[in-house]
Amino acid sequence: MTDTRSEYEKMLAGDFYLGYAPQLQELQMQARLRLADFNVLRPDDDEGRTAAIKSIFGSVGEHTAIVAPFFVEFGTHIHLGNCFINTGATFLDCNTITIGDFTAIGPNVQFLTPSHPIDPYERIPKELIDGIPDFSKSTFAKPIKVGDRCWIGAGTIIMPGVTIGDGTTIGAGSVVTRSLPDHVVAMGSPARIVRTFEKP
Repeated sequence: MTDTRSEYEKMLAGDFYLGYAPQLQELQMQARLRLADFNVLRPDDDEGRTAAIKSIFGSVGEHTAIVAPFFVEFGTHIHLGNCFINTGATFLDCNTITIGDFTAIGPNVQFLTPSHPIDPYERIPKELIDGIPDFSKSTFAKPIKVGDRCWIGAGTIIMPGVTIGDGTTIGAGSVVTRSLPDHVVAMGSPARIVRTFEKP
């Protein structure tokens, strides 16, 4: 049966999609233009910054604060509660990224929803179409969710499909490859739980 969905629909469904499809490239360009406007605003231009942030993200809390510069791939798939995001954040939002209320994101944190097959011949098939491999089954994306009252330390990398529970802290420089429950401290590469807290 022929799949009639657009590459955009496949992407958001978590299925394989063609990453350089024209529709996706156009949406990415729109996001980069909005980002360019934001990243050159004066730090005292509160009104301009608020308007630019609302134009970039899918939804934003009333008290969200973001330090420039940052990068998004699409922007519209990112949903922010009332949170703080320090400088240098990277959001590859080929699927949804959700961050809860009262969560703090340290500098240079990466949220990476896209991934690829590990097998090199699945990732880059031998068969060529017009002289290049068929990349239609080379990329897929899974959502990322960070709960309320979390602290994500500087330089952390959060991988596709990860959920971080409420009140959880991630040590600086960690690579989070698996979901973590509420009220724990995790660190390392891959991140492992080193402490738990009693829920209030």
